[in-house]
Amino acid sequence: MKKKSHITWIWSIWRERKGLIAILFALTLLSSAVAVAYPYLSKLLIDMLQRLFESRAGAAEAKTEIDRFVLLVLAVGATGFVASLFPGVRGATNGVFEHLIRMRFFERVLGKDRAFFSAFRSGDIATRLTDDLYDFPKLSWFLCSGIFRAVESISKIVFCLAAMLFLNWKLTLLSLIPLPLMIAFFYVMQDRIYDTFQKNQEAISDINSQLEMSFSGLRIIKAYACERKYERFFSESLAKRFGTEMRVAKLGTVIDLIYMYIDYAAQIGIIFAGGYMAVKGDISIGTFYAFYNYLGMLIYPILDIPQLFVSGKRAFVNIDRLEEMDAFPRREAPAEEFRVARIESVEARALRFTYEGREEPALDGVGFNLERGERLAVIGPVGSGKTTLMKALAGILEPGSGELLVNGKPLAAAERESLAASLGYVPQEPLLFSGTIRENVAFGAKGDGRTMEDEAFREAVAAAQLSAEIASFSDGEATMLGQRGAAVSGGQKQRIAVARALAREPSLLLFDDITASLDATNEERLWRALDTNSRDVSCVVVSHRLSTLQYADKVLFLERGRVAAFGRHEELLRENAAYRAFIEEHLAIAAS
Repeated sequence: MKKKSHITWIWSIWRERKGLIAILFALTLLSSAVAVAYPYLSKLLIDMLQRLFESRAGAAEAKTEIDRFVLLVLAVGATGFVASLFPGVRGATNGVFEHLIRMRFFERVLGKDRAFFSAFRSGDIATRLTDDLYDFPKLSWFLCSGIFRAVESISKIVFCLAAMLFLNWKLTLLSLIPLPLMIAFFYVMQDRIYDTFQKNQEAISDINSQLEMSFSGLRIIKAYACERKYERFFSESLAKRFGTEMRVAKLGTVIDLIYMYIDYAAQIGIIFAGGYMAVKGDISIGTFYAFYNYLGMLIYPILDIPQLFVSGKRAFVNIDRLEEMDAFPRREAPAEEFRVARIESVEARALRFTYEGREEPALDGVGFNLERGERLAVIGPVGSGKTTLMKALAGILEPGSGELLVNGKPLAAAERESLAASLGYVPQEPLLFSGTIRENVAFGAKGDGRTMEDEAFREAVAAAQLSAEIASFSDGEATMLGQRGAAVSGGQKQRIAVARALAREPSLLLFDDITASLDATNEERLWRALDTNSRDVSCVVVSHRLSTLQYADKVLFLERGRVAAFGRHEELLRENAAYRAFIEEHLAIAAS
């Protein structure tokens, strides 16, 4: 993917909210014009009073000048009231951009394939979608407040310089001296600024990844009594972040001081020059007072423009980190999709898949067929490719070669939403969300994934053998499960995942070793419930338990990614020595 320039990237975001950008530009220019008008009004007032005092003008003439001045002040004040909306609109737009970017890239992340999630850790992804975007001086702030503060500063400088040139061109030229010095300093420092901010964001990602791993693996840390060891790992990451934060703080302090003293030196020179001209009578007192105010008004805009470059460098780091994620290809929809109303048949032909960095394939020439309502048990030793096959059937992995057909058509050409609606998938390690039992089950239901009919919910949990246990919880189906389902046992987690899969009312169920967390009684009840309510639903189940084979119509026996046997259990026992030996050595022992 060709990398966008940072300006092009920013414009692509701005185009989403062109109306807001136009309003901000108008309010920015209006705010700057009003701010610049006030010193000039002060000049007019002082010169008017001086003129009226020295000329001893009549009451009527004085009243006319005063009335004219009051009307001018009221007009500027009314305009200023409108311009006062600018900071509020600007702050709200920061939040608009933050929401827009986060939703855009979150949607893109969900569309990535396995290679992406192998390359990026969860904590790192979370950092790029949260810390990299939020608050000063990160990306969403820069896209609106950062840029429009600079626009405001530039417009104030332009308006001030126009007014100052009108008042006295010599003093105006003196006031421009700091700008080339500040720009030259930034040019020398820009690479160091970018590198410092990039290392700091990487350190923040490391910390968040460590935290995510700490809380996800808390049970292992406790079981191995490795709290001190893990504290040391976290301390090392924290020390790295502390170092980068200190470098960012030091760099910011040095830049601010240099900019400040360049401007102060120029300001002192201009005050001396302007005071000298006022004493000589070359300019009026009102002009000198206005010029002094303009000079004070220029301090922060002149400091703000170099800060745009500094905050821009930091924002460019954030953009590059988002684009780094986006560089991984998304799953593209096939040119000719077909809609899956119901999965009637599944067929694999010479499937082959190799994980990145591995030489031996996880699947090597795997083939089988499954018709509507049939149940296929997949067995084999650890590492034989069972889970890889299940992920391929679920559409999570795309085989490197061979064909995987659904209803006689390539699975890769199936419309993703309709295919997913026909699948009920329970992975080997079920993942539950931090919600209630009902919310987790309803997540699998068709529709918005938040609600489901009471009867459908009861049927799903009854089939998964959860009804009695839900009734035993004090909050029933409203019981909160905690992070990754920490509030329930492994078997309960597995059964909630089964209920979630059944809630989809699928035509193909994929059970990856669910019997490992079910006792024999609950497994028998599950299969009986499926016989009663879902007899025409096809099922592929990975199992290490001999009793599961009695519920299967076919058995697929894998060894080192290859098909060692495929057929009916009784036939394979009679005709395939390798299958018979595996059953006797492994599954028979597991069943005893």
